[in-house]
Amino acid sequence: MRVVMLAALLASVAWAADGDRAKIPGKWQSQSDSNRVLTVEDNGDVIHITRSEGDQKVTEFECAIGQECQVKDAGKKVKVSMYYNGPKLIELETRGDEVVKRRFTAGDADTMQLEVIPISGDSIKAETVTFKRVSAQASK
Repeated sequence: MRVVMLAALLASVAWAADGDRAKIPGKWQSQSDSNRVLTVEDNGDVIHITRSEGDQKVTEFECAIGQECQVKDAGKKVKVSMYYNGPKLIELETRGDEVVKRRFTAGDADTMQLEVIPISGDSIKAETVTFKRVSAQASK
Protein backbone atom coordinates (compact mmCIF):
# COMPACT_ATOMS: atom_id res chain seq x y z
CA MET A 1 0.00 0.00 0.00
CA ARG A 2 2.81 2.44 0.88
CA VAL A 3 4.53 1.70 -2.42
CA VAL A 4 1.37 2.55 -4.34
CA MET A 5 0.91 5.80 -2.40
CA LEU A 6 4.57 6.77 -2.96
CA ALA A 7 4.29 6.00 -6.68
CA ALA A 8 1.12 8.12 -6.92
CA LEU A 9 2.81 10.98 -5.07
CA LEU A 10 5.89 10.88 -7.31
CA ALA A 11 3.71 10.74 -10.43
CA SER A 12 1.72 13.77 -9.28
CA VAL A 13 4.94 15.72 -8.56
CA ALA A 14 6.33 14.82 -12.00
CA TRP A 15 3.04 15.82 -13.65
CA ALA A 16 3.02 19.16 -11.79
CA ALA A 17 6.63 19.84 -12.86
CA ASP A 18 5.73 19.04 -16.48
CA GLY A 19 2.73 21.39 -16.23
CA ASP A 20 4.91 24.20 -14.89
CA ARG A 21 7.53 23.52 -17.58
CA ALA A 22 4.86 23.99 -20.23
CA LYS A 23 4.37 27.58 -18.98
CA ILE A 24 7.96 28.62 -19.82
CA PRO A 25 7.89 28.62 -23.65
CA GLY A 26 6.63 31.87 -25.17
CA LYS A 27 7.56 35.45 -25.85
CA TRP A 28 8.35 37.47 -22.72
CA GLN A 29 8.93 41.20 -22.13
CA SER A 30 10.90 42.51 -19.16
CA GLN A 31 8.76 44.47 -16.73
CA SER A 32 11.69 46.74 -15.85
CA ASP A 33 12.91 47.39 -19.42
CA SER A 34 10.29 47.09 -22.17
CA ASN A 35 13.04 46.88 -24.84
CA ARG A 36 14.28 43.59 -23.37
CA VAL A 37 12.44 40.63 -24.91
CA LEU A 38 13.09 36.94 -24.40
CA THR A 39 11.64 34.16 -26.54
CA VAL A 40 11.81 30.55 -25.34
CA GLU A 41 10.78 27.63 -27.55
CA ASP A 42 10.78 24.05 -26.31
CA ASN A 43 10.89 21.69 -29.30
CA GLY A 44 10.97 18.45 -27.36
CA ASP A 45 14.65 17.76 -26.78
CA VAL A 46 15.86 21.13 -28.14
CA ILE A 47 15.49 24.56 -26.55
CA HIS A 48 15.58 27.65 -28.80
CA ILE A 49 16.38 30.95 -27.04
CA THR A 50 16.25 34.45 -28.55
CA ARG A 51 17.21 37.54 -26.53
CA SER A 52 16.45 40.93 -28.06
CA GLU A 53 16.93 44.52 -27.02
CA GLY A 54 14.72 46.81 -29.05
CA ASP A 55 14.90 45.73 -32.69
CA GLN A 56 18.31 44.05 -32.26
CA LYS A 57 18.74 40.32 -31.62
CA VAL A 58 21.50 40.04 -29.03
CA THR A 59 21.49 36.24 -28.86
CA GLU A 60 19.81 33.43 -30.74
CA PHE A 61 20.68 29.76 -30.33
CA GLU A 62 19.37 26.22 -30.11
CA CYS A 63 20.74 23.64 -27.74
CA ALA A 64 19.69 20.05 -27.07
CA ILE A 65 18.76 19.39 -23.45
CA GLY A 66 21.66 17.83 -21.55
CA GLN A 67 24.30 18.64 -24.17
CA GLU A 68 26.95 21.34 -24.34
CA CYS A 69 26.55 23.63 -27.35
CA GLN A 70 28.90 26.16 -28.93
CA VAL A 71 26.90 29.35 -29.58
CA LYS A 72 27.39 33.08 -30.02
CA ASP A 73 26.10 35.45 -27.35
CA ALA A 74 26.35 39.12 -28.27
CA GLY A 75 28.80 38.12 -31.02
CA LYS A 76 31.14 36.21 -28.67
CA LYS A 77 31.66 32.45 -28.59
CA VAL A 78 30.31 30.76 -25.48
CA LYS A 79 29.43 27.25 -24.35
CA VAL A 80 25.86 26.67 -23.23
CA SER A 81 24.04 23.72 -21.72
CA MET A 82 20.33 23.50 -20.95
CA TYR A 83 18.42 21.18 -18.63
CA TYR A 84 15.31 21.06 -16.47
CA ASN A 85 15.48 20.93 -12.69
CA GLY A 86 11.90 20.10 -11.78
CA PRO A 87 9.73 22.89 -13.22
CA LYS A 88 12.70 25.24 -13.80
CA LEU A 89 14.65 25.56 -17.04
CA ILE A 90 18.37 25.99 -16.32
CA GLU A 91 20.92 27.49 -18.69
CA LEU A 92 24.64 27.30 -17.87
CA GLU A 93 26.81 29.64 -19.93
CA THR A 94 30.62 29.45 -19.95
CA ARG A 95 32.56 32.36 -21.42
CA GLY A 96 36.26 31.84 -20.76
CA ASP A 97 36.64 31.58 -16.97
CA GLU A 98 33.21 33.10 -16.32
CA VAL A 99 30.25 30.79 -15.67
CA VAL A 100 26.71 32.14 -15.36
CA LYS A 101 23.61 30.19 -14.41
CA ARG A 102 20.22 31.38 -15.64
CA ARG A 103 17.15 29.91 -13.99
CA PHE A 104 13.78 30.36 -15.75
CA THR A 105 10.79 29.89 -13.44
CA ALA A 106 7.19 30.31 -14.57
CA GLY A 107 4.91 31.99 -12.06
CA ASP A 108 1.38 31.97 -13.29
CA ALA A 109 0.53 31.80 -17.00
CA ASP A 110 1.57 35.43 -17.54
CA THR A 111 4.79 35.90 -15.52
CA MET A 112 8.24 34.37 -15.44
CA GLN A 113 11.26 35.03 -13.24
CA LEU A 114 14.74 34.89 -14.75
CA GLU A 115 17.47 34.59 -12.15
CA VAL A 116 20.98 35.38 -13.40
CA ILE A 117 23.48 33.85 -10.98
CA PRO A 118 27.25 34.21 -11.41
CA ILE A 119 29.01 30.94 -10.58
CA SER A 120 32.56 32.12 -11.30
CA GLY A 121 34.11 35.35 -12.54
CA ASP A 122 33.20 38.81 -11.35
CA SER A 123 32.09 40.76 -14.40
CA ILE A 124 28.38 40.09 -13.85
CA LYS A 125 26.21 40.59 -10.79
CA ALA A 126 23.32 38.45 -9.63
CA GLU A 127 19.90 39.72 -10.61
CA THR A 128 16.32 38.57 -10.94
CA VAL A 129 14.24 39.93 -13.80
CA THR A 130 10.48 39.55 -13.97
CA PHE A 131 9.02 39.04 -17.43
CA LYS A 132 5.42 39.32 -18.57
CA ARG A 133 4.10 37.15 -21.39
CA VAL A 134 3.56 39.00 -24.66
CA SER A 135 0.21 38.00 -26.10
CA ALA A 136 0.20 36.49 -29.58
CA GLN A 137 -1.85 39.43 -30.90
CA ALA A 138 0.45 42.05 -29.33
CA SER A 139 3.53 40.49 -30.96
CA LYS A 140 2.13 40.68 -34.49
